[in-house]
Amino acid sequence: MPGAIAAILKDATLETVDLAVDKVDMAFDKVMPNSPSELISSPQLADDISDLIEEAFAPMEASLQEMEDSLVSARRSLKDAKDQTKQAIEAVQAAAVKQTETAVSVVAAAEEVATEKVLAEIFNDEGIDVKSLGYDDVGYDSSEMNPPFIDEVQCLVPGEAVVRVEKAPDNSRRIFAGVDIPVGVEAVWALLTDYANLQRVVPSLTVNKVLSEFEPIPMDQVVIDESLPDEIQCEKISKGLKGALLKQVGGAKVAGINFSARTTLEVREWPSGLPDFAHFRDDVYEGKDRDTRAIDDSNVDLTRYRFPRPFALSSLPSKDISMQSTLNDDGEFRMYQGVWRMQPLPGCAPDGEEAMRLTYAVEVSPRRYLPVALIEGRIVKDMCTNLKAIRDYVTTQKESVSAPST
Repeated sequence: MPGAIAAILKDATLETVDLAVDKVDMAFDKVMPNSPSELISSPQLADDISDLIEEAFAPMEASLQEMEDSLVSARRSLKDAKDQTKQAIEAVQAAAVKQTETAVSVVAAAEEVATEKVLAEIFNDEGIDVKSLGYDDVGYDSSEMNPPFIDEVQCLVPGEAVVRVEKAPDNSRRIFAGVDIPVGVEAVWALLTDYANLQRVVPSLTVNKVLSEFEPIPMDQVVIDESLPDEIQCEKISKGLKGALLKQVGGAKVAGINFSARTTLEVREWPSGLPDFAHFRDDVYEGKDRDTRAIDDSNVDLTRYRFPRPFALSSLPSKDISMQSTLNDDGEFRMYQGVWRMQPLPGCAPDGEEAMRLTYAVEVSPRRYLPVALIEGRIVKDMCTNLKAIRDYVTTQKESVSAPST
């Protein structure tokens, strides 16, 4: 294209020059003086020649100017076309980005909705009609605490509490204990949630003070994001549950020395039991029995809101009470967290009566100045004593209610 324009300009210029030269020659003949001396001395002649040249080349200049104007206009149009094309591309890109962002937002919102649940859904227990179950329906053989038989119609023996101790890192222990009681779950639940009077039942408590009480938040008003880590979910759920903040001091004699341990406990009530992600419920978990897990867990650190699992039957419903030392507790325990679990025992009481299992699992980590090996025996003894004291208390209450008046 530039070569063609140059060729046109060249041809037009040569043609114009030829025409201009012819005109100058003709005009020059008309104005030519009679003698050479006049040619040299005539200023008018010079002016006439300049005028002739200007006149001869005027059409060429006009054509060039017109072409320059057209070229400027063409360049302006080209620039406008470029700008419009750029704006169009940017508009398309912006629309595509907005569409993508909208799609991402929709997907994110959908994922958030999919991972969020209200507590009412998490604890939506279809319910088990425990009263309709017999001994053979439960599968007690899967538990490490099979109820012993008394006779053909009663299998519950008010014997010694069962206890187990497992090692944990950083001067810590996991301790599990349980006992079977010939009363209903509600009787023990009412006793253990009467926080102001616990020291009347639990022998090892020398101080038990209710610092504050927590009112429950309706389950349909608490939303939990299931994509969060299990411990965070458990913590968020617990904050919406009923409970209390307790200041407790336990007294005991260790190695002949009177010893007391104080702690501030956050206690929460789980009427439908702890959810599975708060701690495993199955007796065989990830293909490992409890003995194998005990070996593996000896290297697993204690984690807040990852509660130990009490002796329990996963096939039966449970009521749980969790307790955990406050984060900045100044007591003798760096960390203390445990779970009381109450379960019915179908088929283990005479007709018309009830039986239940009370179990307790706790993780304890004393301060470094207090070796856990020195006090674990005392903790175990107190746990068994406390379990039997609770059993004896509710059993006595039951007998006093059922005894005929005189």
